[in-house]
Amino acid sequence: MKQTEDLTFSKALARLEEIVAKLEEPDLDLEEGLQLLEEGVRLHKVCKIKLTSASAKITTILKEENGGS
Repeated sequence: MKQTEDLTFSKALARLEEIVAKLEEPDLDLEEGLQLLEEGVRLHKVCKIKLTSASAKITTILKEENGGS
């Protein structure tokens, strides 16, 4: 699988949704659940970083549009 950090926000979010669905399965094996949880935590971190970066860009763009005020 591609490195987690290389995923786009949309792909990381879609994978997170898949993981949540699998974690909700009643017959999930403990070891598989732990692996999925680990992957989910990594994906959450990636999504959070990408959202923070996008928010900073938006703020910069809006400041420039309003003459830097």
